[in-house]
Amino acid sequence: MAKDYVIAYDLGTSGVKAALVDLDGNFMAARVESYPLYTERPGWAEQEPSDYWEGVLKATRRVALESGIGPEGAKGIVFGSQWKGIIPVDGGGKALRRSMIWLDRRAEEEAERLNAHFGKRLFYASDYWPKLLWFREHCPELYGRTKMILEVNSFLKWKATGRTAMDVTNHFVKSFDGELQAFYDRFLEEAGISGDKFPPMVKPEEKVGVLTDVAAKELGLVAGIPVFGGCGDIPAIAIGSGCMAQGEVHAYFGSSGWLGLVRAHSPKDLYVSPFDGERDIFLYPIQAIGLALNWTIRQFYRREAEELGEGIYDLINEDLADLPPGSGGVLAAPWMFGERPPLFSEAARGTFLNLNSCHDRRHMVKAVMEGVCYTLKMNVENDWERGGMRPTRICAVGGGAGSGVWMQALADILEVPVQVPANPRHAGAIGTACCARIGLGLCESFEEAAGQIKPWRSFRPRPEAVAIYRKGYETFRGLYRLLEPVFATAEYGEGRQ
Repeated sequence: MAKDYVIAYDLGTSGVKAALVDLDGNFMAARVESYPLYTERPGWAEQEPSDYWEGVLKATRRVALESGIGPEGAKGIVFGSQWKGIIPVDGGGKALRRSMIWLDRRAEEEAERLNAHFGKRLFYASDYWPKLLWFREHCPELYGRTKMILEVNSFLKWKATGRTAMDVTNHFVKSFDGELQAFYDRFLEEAGISGDKFPPMVKPEEKVGVLTDVAAKELGLVAGIPVFGGCGDIPAIAIGSGCMAQGEVHAYFGSSGWLGLVRAHSPKDLYVSPFDGERDIFLYPIQAIGLALNWTIRQFYRREAEELGEGIYDLINEDLADLPPGSGGVLAAPWMFGERPPLFSEAARGTFLNLNSCHDRRHMVKAVMEGVCYTLKMNVENDWERGGMRPTRICAVGGGAGSGVWMQALADILEVPVQVPANPRHAGAIGTACCARIGLGLCESFEEAAGQIKPWRSFRPRPEAVAIYRKGYETFRGLYRLLEPVFATAEYGEGRQ
């Protein structure tokens, strides 16, 4: 007898994962399809909405074919996605331009104007709201033709069901909180953007519609499968890491990454992932984690990466296993795409320091790993010291969490035990699947779903490593101040992002 399952899609920056998760929340199979990122102008980062849907189609067909699991067992469909994309569509649902994704930083002027209007520094060039303003002002003809402004998740729900709906965790002009809604309304008025151009808001576990005949045929599935609200990648990853209770902290090591703290809802901060009326996921983000590591691997392990494919990460872990903490004194700032607070600089860039002839490629790769952990510590340490919020553990997920070397460095540098659950690369899909499982009545709450996630590996801070990393961190956290004049005056070629 075929096993029943839900199909959970994890839409990231580099590709889409179609995962089959059984009705008890256990991972069954997954396949990934990549799609391009367009960076044709300085600061721009765009993707084709049609590539998202085509990726969904290909990944779905592949996972069904290669796993041998038939379509008749699919009981629900749900999307988890990168957040804050901007996809304007016309009355027929056609995308009018490429999506401006979260990484796009074109709206510097708009951010400064909004900050001046609101009388405080709220917005940065990569934020959703300045980019909405940029679209209205720089694409007036397209704005006039726009019937609805979607993002990745709502675009895919529309493709699957023919209905437009934006889930709570991805909606940034509508809120369940009156005070936050008043702020959004004030922004829309100042930007001259109509709130009618945005879909209605739904809960992650809410049924939006069913798979249409057309979509079912394209996907190789059965028409009529319920499609649920879904969520952004941040809450999906929090659930899949096993962290949904207030005060719990997870770490995500993907293309970008963050530390995410589940805390009581507050309308006071824009840098949260809203979840429900009771809690938010507060972010301590970093722009480049996997992006920085993969760039370094391409430079120093290019031949091996071409030969081994995904196996390159096993080789890297073997190569770095015997390196002592601190990478022999090498420091690496992994700020390839600028950084958010506390650096407050879109101009920051990647840097290696303190190299000598005794160092080799291993030291440089591990220094990037340590630089990521140092940057995360810079982001969070003041809050931990001021509020006494240091967690008893951090649950780490994402592709980078599969590296024991990296996770041990994270535990040593943050001085907090790190736990990695089973299938850390699939945490987003597993967490997303919980939206459908709750919607189907198979699970009562997200807390219950997160509680079902079991640890796989654990890493405890090592006293001798902690002492070394404390010294390294004291140097690292002064790097930006020392390098800021260089970043501010450096000339960049066409490759600047």
